[in-house]
Amino acid sequence: MSSATGVAPVLADSSPEDRTARLLAGFADGADERATRARPAYAPRIDRAFARFAEKVGEPMQAWAAEALVQTPGETVFYPFAGADFPTAHRMYPLAARYVLIAMQRGGPPPDPAAQGREALGELLAGYERLLSAFLRRGFFVTAEMNAETGNDAAIRGITGALMVFAAREGFELLGVDPVALADDGTLTLHPGDRTRAATWDSVRLRLRRRADGQPVLLEYLRVGLSNNTLKPETPALTLVTGLSDARVILKAASHLPQDNNFTVLTRLLLSRAPTIVQDETGVAYDALRGRFSVKLHGSFKQVNLLFDGSDQETLIEAYRTAGKIDRLPFHVGYRKGAAACMLVATRATVTSDAR
Repeated sequence: MSSATGVAPVLADSSPEDRTARLLAGFADGADERATRARPAYAPRIDRAFARFAEKVGEPMQAWAAEALVQTPGETVFYPFAGADFPTAHRMYPLAARYVLIAMQRGGPPPDPAAQGREALGELLAGYERLLSAFLRRGFFVTAEMNAETGNDAAIRGITGALMVFAAREGFELLGVDPVALADDGTLTLHPGDRTRAATWDSVRLRLRRRADGQPVLLEYLRVGLSNNTLKPETPALTLVTGLSDARVILKAASHLPQDNNFTVLTRLLLSRAPTIVQDETGVAYDALRGRFSVKLHGSFKQVNLLFDGSDQETLIEAYRTAGKIDRLPFHVGYRKGAAACMLVATRATVTSDAR
């Protein structure tokens, strides 16, 4: 599933969103003369960045996940604190039918390069080059950088365009993009608001078709707070997250928020409901995980990133130290911390079908 080669060309009857996604993804068949004049080196630079990511991270991650994780066709994947990181969700669970990413950035309307003048189009492409290249180099988004590149004064308005690019690069045809809203009963519905207003596009649903087999897939990005202040009893947000907690869960580069006292409602839901949690050290605390899950350690862990307090990680450090031989992860993931990356695969002990 290379993100740089072997991808079906854009079709004449493809959606405007699909054509935009392929242009911004750097595919030659998606380029147009205006974009080439506005930023001549954009497509080759983006193509090279995705090729490096596929080689160093994407393909090794998918190969690792095929062995380390249970893969159930048609399932739902829940990725809190994700930002626009669809590649991780898809590479870990390539057979899912629904991916739900939650963060606090605005989704935003689909970008429309055709409506941009040459100077504005050049600024738009430059913004996407910076935003995408930074992710592809690190494997995660830095919140401050993302906010700067997608804020009110930036050429990029929200992260929907990045999601569109990732979908195209991960082998999907983009059928359409819709704004969604959280209904009173905690379900998602098409947003009834004016589509010309930015607030209508806080949360988005990308309707995709997997090019490999033609299967429909949903990618939903939701701007929903995950702190205790938002997930209060009898609120739509709590109902939504409670339901999503029954799905496969990914936690990566989560700023250790699931270990914070302000996020205990979310953490309790994941601990009580999730069948599996795959995470780096920034997810649910190791002591809490091993009380309810069978936890398999992958990679290496000796310290947290220096930006975070590592005082509550001693148990996890000791677990790695005493675990004996653990294979090194074949890809980098999460924050840099002066040691090899780590992943924990937690499988609920009572769900025997999830054990390998």
